[in-house]
Amino acid sequence: MAKKQPDFKHDDYTYTTMLGSLGRAKQFGAINKLLNEMVREGVRPNTVTYNRLIHSYGRANYLKEAMNVFNQMQSLDASLTLRTSYSARWLIRDVLLTVTYNIMIDLHAKARNYQSALKLYRDMQSAGFKPDKVTYSIVMVVLGHCGYLEEAEGVFAKMEEENWVPDEPVYGLLVDLWGKLVTWRRRGIRRCLVLGTFLRVNKISEASELLQNMLALGLRPLQTYTLLLSCCTDGRSKLDMGFCGQLMARTGHPAHMFLLKMPSAGPDGQNVRSHANSFLDLMHSEDRESKRGLVDAVVDFLHKSGLKEEAGSVWEVAAQKNVFPDALREKSRSYWLINLHVMSEGTAVTALSRTLAWFRKQMLVSGCSPARIDIVTGWGRRSRVTGTSMVRQAVEELLNVFGSPFFTESGNSGCFVGCGEALNRWLVQSYVERMHLL
Repeated sequence: MAKKQPDFKHDDYTYTTMLGSLGRAKQFGAINKLLNEMVREGVRPNTVTYNRLIHSYGRANYLKEAMNVFNQMQSLDASLTLRTSYSARWLIRDVLLTVTYNIMIDLHAKARNYQSALKLYRDMQSAGFKPDKVTYSIVMVVLGHCGYLEEAEGVFAKMEEENWVPDEPVYGLLVDLWGKLVTWRRRGIRRCLVLGTFLRVNKISEASELLQNMLALGLRPLQTYTLLLSCCTDGRSKLDMGFCGQLMARTGHPAHMFLLKMPSAGPDGQNVRSHANSFLDLMHSEDRESKRGLVDAVVDFLHKSGLKEEAGSVWEVAAQKNVFPDALREKSRSYWLINLHVMSEGTAVTALSRTLAWFRKQMLVSGCSPARIDIVTGWGRRSRVTGTSMVRQAVEELLNVFGSPFFTESGNSGCFVGCGEALNRWLVQSYVERMHLL
C-alpha cells in the first residue's frame, strides 16, 4: 500500500522495520526476497538493519546464518571507513558496531557456545571496538559458566575503570558470580545446597549423579561431607543412612576415615581425644566455619548414634582448639555465658554437659564458684524465627532430668539462668560429671 502512494519511496528505516517484523515471525524466505528488493531499489542496509537480521537468525538458532550477516556487516564497515570522516568513522565503530558484537556474543552465550562467545569478545577488542556495559555483563556471565570466575571479577574491575556505572542488574549478576566463586574457591558450597535438597526429597539418583559430577570437577569440599553426615544422622530409615554412607565413602574425604577409625572410648577417653586431635590438626588449613560445621555434624552423629562418650571427647578437643570460639565466655567476673545457638541438637546437649562438668572440676580444684551462668539457645526475645527450637527443648529436658536450678527469665524463654548458692550446690553433685551419657 505504501509503495502505491505518489512520491513515496521506501528507505532504510521502513525496510529495516519490515525485516524485523519478518524476523520475529521467522519468515526467512520473505526476508531474503525483501533484501533483494532493497538492493534493487538502491537502499543500502545500515547497522541497525544488520543487527535486526543477526538477532532474527540468532533467535531461531541459525547461528551460521547470523555469522554470515555479521561478516557482511564487517565488510560494510570497511567500505564506510574509507568514505567517512575520522569522527564519523569512530561513531560507527565504537557505538553502532559495538551493539552488533553484543548481539553476537549474547547469541553464542545463550547457545552455550562459550568459547565462541569469548573469541568474539577478543576479536572485538582486537578490531578496536570498545566494550560497553552490556558487553561486560554478557562476558561476565560467559566467564562464570566457564568457571573463569577470577577473570569475571577482572572484567567487572575493568568496567569500573572505564567509568561504566553498574546498575542493579549488573550488581545482581556480580552477586550471582560471587556465589559461584564461593562454590569453586571454597569447594562446592552451592552444589552442596542442591545436593542437600535432592537428599531431603529422596531423589537418590539425582543426588548420586550430582555428587559424581562434583567429584569429576575436583570438588571434594569439607562442606559436602558435612552435609552428607548430617543427612545420615537425620536419616529416617536404615536405607537412608546406608545410601548417605555410600555417598560419604565416595567423596574420599579424610573425614570419612576419621569416623571409620574412631576407637571405642577407653576408661578416660584419651584414645578418642588423641584421634580427634590428630584429625583436627590435619584440617588446620580449612577455614574456621567449615571446621565448626564438621565438628558439629560429627558430635551430633556420635551422640544420636549412642556413642555419647566419644561425642563428649571429640567436643572437648574441639573446645580446646577453639573451633567454637563463642561457646563459653566470661561476661564479667564470675558471670559466664554458655552459647549453644549455632549448634545442632546433639552437639548442644554434649557441649552443655561437658561445659558444666568443667565448671564442677574447676570448683573442686580451686574452690571458686561461678556467681551466674546463662545458657543461651538462640531462642527467645531476640529470635526472629517462629516455632519451637529443638535445641531449646533438648536443653530444657536435660536440665529438668537432673533437677538443675536453672530457670528462664520473664520474656526470654531461650535463655536458662542459674545463679547463687543453689547453682553451686547443684554443680558439685557427682552426676554433673556424667550428664552427657544420658
